[in-house]
Amino acid sequence: MLPAYQYLTAIMGSEKEQLKKKLIDFQQQIAGLKLDLAAQAGDRQKRENEFFTGLLDIMDAFELIEDNLESKKESLDKPARMLGKNIRSIHKKLSRYFNSVGISPIAFEDGKAVMEQCKVLETRADPGQEDGTLFKIVKKGYLNTRDGTILRKAEVITIRNDVIER
Repeated sequence: MLPAYQYLTAIMGSEKEQLKKKLIDFQQQIAGLKLDLAAQAGDRQKRENEFFTGLLDIMDAFELIEDNLESKKESLDKPARMLGKNIRSIHKKLSRYFNSVGISPIAFEDGKAVMEQCKVLETRADPGQEDGTLFKIVKKGYLNTRDGTILRKAEVITIRNDVIER
């Protein structure tokens, strides 16, 4: 027969091993749940970005309508001017909503095209300006400021002065 302390040590050793196994199982479950949670968050962010990208077409339509109304404002009658005000109001509300959820137009503060943020549609020569200078933004680009992703690159026309030596 085993002495009492050896018997207790054997029982405690077996319980200790069981607790170690349970702890390892819990840690593996936690790690798996963290991976699942990260994957779900990534999927949610992807769906959200796709949703906002779809809304950008509506923003573009509002901007186009506003530009057209602005160019014809002198010839518009009162109901058409009121319609223009309503359209601008809706566009502003949509813009404010975008800003509130962290979607902002890409700003080119230095007036230069940043290739990661824009798609160059065309280039023009202008010896008075430096290569890469923005000539015109054809379509605004948008940035998700919460995660730093570009929802849509800006479509631009830039300056490019090719020097051809002969």
